[in-house]
Amino acid sequence: MVTIVPSIDIVDALIVLGGLVSIHVLTLLFTAWSIDFKCFVQYSKVNDIYAADSCKVTPAKFSGSKEVVPLHIRQQDSNGFILQIVFFGEVKK
Repeated sequence: MVTIVPSIDIVDALIVLGGLVSIHVLTLLFTAWSIDFKCFVQYSKVNDIYAADSCKVTPAKFSGSKEVVPLHIRQQDSNGFILQIVFFGEVKK
């Protein structure tokens, strides 16, 4: 079986390399500019809150910006019952 591989010169390789670098830089910039894109790229949705480690906070219109904050889980023993409290840290105002 004969495989035909096209020859790629240095100009074509540099064009492909430039395209890959451009996509990489744009991905980094979009994750800094957009919280929704950052969540799409870096996080995944879970069905159980105890499996989550971060939360996206979306405020009401015109009262702040979206933010990703870490979740904290604390266990408290109360009258023989174990309570699990889920909360997140400080949110910028």
